[in-house]
Amino acid sequence: MTSTARQEITTQTARLPTLTSTSSPNLTFFTEDLTPASSLLIEKEVVLETTLLDTQSDNGEKSETESVDSSENIIRTPTENEPLSVVTIGDSVSYDADLAIKAVLESTKTVNVENRSFGGVGLTQKGFQGYLKESLENEPEVMTVMIGGWDLAFAEENQKEYEQIIENSIEEILKVSSLIIWIGMPPTPEGEGLEENRHLVNQIYREISDRKIEVEFIDTDELLGSEQGAFVRFLTGLDGKTYQIRKVRNGKDDGHLCPFGAAVIGRSVFEKIEERFPLFTKEDNWWLGEWTKDQRYDDPTGGCSYIPVE
Repeated sequence: MTSTARQEITTQTARLPTLTSTSSPNLTFFTEDLTPASSLLIEKEVVLETTLLDTQSDNGEKSETESVDSSENIIRTPTENEPLSVVTIGDSVSYDADLAIKAVLESTKTVNVENRSFGGVGLTQKGFQGYLKESLENEPEVMTVMIGGWDLAFAEENQKEYEQIIENSIEEILKVSSLIIWIGMPPTPEGEGLEENRHLVNQIYREISDRKIEVEFIDTDELLGSEQGAFVRFLTGLDGKTYQIRKVRNGKDDGHLCPFGAAVIGRSVFEKIEERFPLFTKEDNWWLGEWTKDQRYDDPTGGCSYIPVE
């Protein structure tokens, strides 16, 4: 994109910690200008400022969240000798988020995470029941679910049936697990024409989750979208650097995640789990770890570069 062909792009930025992730955000919104990148003119930016507050356990370990509101929701406190078991399932977007979820949870040294997400997974896709059964074989205490893209067409035409499929899947998971973290389908690029059906499935996920104490819903519109919940490409950290949260493919926005976008989801998953299973981080900068160099974040090549691929 040249300076003669200006396009206004709304970008949400999150002020995240430079040296530590062991805190809980209080969010306020304001607007500011961003100097345009050489191949992309950004005329407006919505900035999400995070105010950080650390908490510590009696032995000095840092809690990722501010506090647990009530002990009555706590299931148990994981330890190194008796770690919490977590399994992640979902589609290719979940596959991108998997490594961040694993990194932040395993930074506690009291959680073991098994990543099982891969492309093409959907509740309505052939083979899902077998896939779910295999994912439950090790009897995880917590399961994260992140799907939607492969179910949109079915849900649009068969909403009631889709709701029942979700209910059945939740029932199957809860035979083994005590907590499900249901991660909403993130905002999609406007040109893909998926937003109406995406909002539909996310509303279904939210409503079902609200009825079940064992299911926690994560709204990715709030995490990865603009103030209006629309698709955006960048987040800005407290270090002042702008990070790409969503991939670019063939010069166009793509719905898959870059490491920083995955880290935002991982942090939210941590906070939801911590409400039921108290956790304390032992590693700072988990969100900048070796996992960010995984090949999946360079597919396509350069897809997670700061300057969009032309």
